Amino acid sequence: MKAPRPIRKTAWKAIWALAAVALLLGVLPPPATRADETEEENKNLRDKRYFYQAFNRRDPFQSLIAGEFEQTEFDLVDVNAVRLVGVLTGGMERYAMLEDKNGFAYIVKAGDPVRNGNVVSIGERTLVARISMFGQTNSITLHLEGEDRTKGDS
Repeated sequence: MKAPRPIRKTAWKAIWALAAVALLLGVLPPPATRADETEEENKNLRDKRYFYQAFNRRDPFQSLIAGEFEQTEFDLVDVNAVRLVGVLTGGMERYAMLEDKNGFAYIVKAGDPVRNGNVVSIGERTLVARISMFGQTNSITLHLEGEDRTKGDS
């Protein structure tokens, strides 16, 4: 086998001359720059458009709540008009279940506001609230209704 022949200087000059003429005539595309690449990427992103047609279905972007609503402040629980029906323990915190004469239930925890005061503490079977009326502060204790449990009962 013969060794490949090296390309002579005149051949290299001819190749460079042909490339220069091709560039001048516009036969070869100019080299791409980074700005051109980002323009093409942005153009491709803008060309993709999506349209939603419901075909007699509900619009998924429409609010589920229809109509006009008035935002009103809720009334605070009146401790004098409710009874303690249960105590819930959730981790380190206790919650009291209260029920008014109409059967509406309320769940409060220590520190929650009530009418004219706030809940001070919740025990295993009690709720203590501090109520201020006419400049006088009173402590009200609600006991859990139900069977009395004494040590003698089994």
